[in-house]
Amino acid sequence: MPSVIKIPRELADELDRLAGAERKARTAYVVDLLWRDVRRHKQRDALRLSAGTWKPADHPELAQGGAARVEQIRSEPDERFDEAIHR
Repeated sequence: MPSVIKIPRELADELDRLAGAERKARTAYVVDLLWRDVRRHKQRDALRLSAGTWKPADHPELAQGGAARVEQIRSEPDERFDEAIHR
């Protein structure tokens, strides 16, 4: 069911300008903004709820940081593809 939200004229004009720059109608632009904000709040809530559950002692492989671990994994040979490569 559609809803009506009253906003100040200045805000509507600004939204029209921004929406036009993205070649969108005001409604589509505002809906995208609202969904983006909802997702951001949900992510923030999830991070808040999970705070303290990750213990560095449980993950010594990440002692040098996540990026270093990813680089280590990428530099290791990948046996999963050996059979396919040697066919």
